[in-house]
Amino acid sequence: MRPTRWLAALAACGGILAVIQSPAEAGAPQCARTYAQGHSEFVVNICDTCRRVAITRRRIGANGPPVMRTYDLRPKSKFPLPFKGPGRSRVTSDVPCRDEAGGGQDILNPGKGRREETPQKCVSMQATAKSGVVLINQCGECRAAAVERYSRTGSSMGREFYKVRSRGTTRVAPKGAARVGFLADVACPS
Repeated sequence: MRPTRWLAALAACGGILAVIQSPAEAGAPQCARTYAQGHSEFVVNICDTCRRVAITRRRIGANGPPVMRTYDLRPKSKFPLPFKGPGRSRVTSDVPCRDEAGGGQDILNPGKGRREETPQKCVSMQATAKSGVVLINQCGECRAAAVERYSRTGSSMGREFYKVRSRGTTRVAPKGAARVGFLADVACPS
């Protein structure tokens, strides 16, 4: 073989190896890794930031499509995967969580998916001369309100839940209690 052909073949092999290097070698951060321990599989986040990880599971001998799950992993955490039986799990996507540096942000609905900082308070309790104690809903949606009754000694006599219509009032019966306290309100269960 001539030296020029030998050098050309060596250069072609080097080019192929450079193209098929792993993403970690290519500079992409790989924070999530899967590993098996006994009959269970785990995904581990080795970085100091929250990561959104997509895992693909392909069963051996199965003709169907692979199963794909996405998890948000806290920094330096380990999470058990729900897959059982033979097969292979692999990380197909490893990106920062939403609102993390470099993570995705929903610019059309910036508050979507986040809990409100302060829960909405719609229901209040008032004592009236005519009706006694009533719950008043000031919001435009049905609310469920929790109240607790107390004896003269201050011990609890139990809790009760009331459904209060939108912008409506509901009377709270004393049921032998010396005092009634309002605990919280939430949206009505459907």
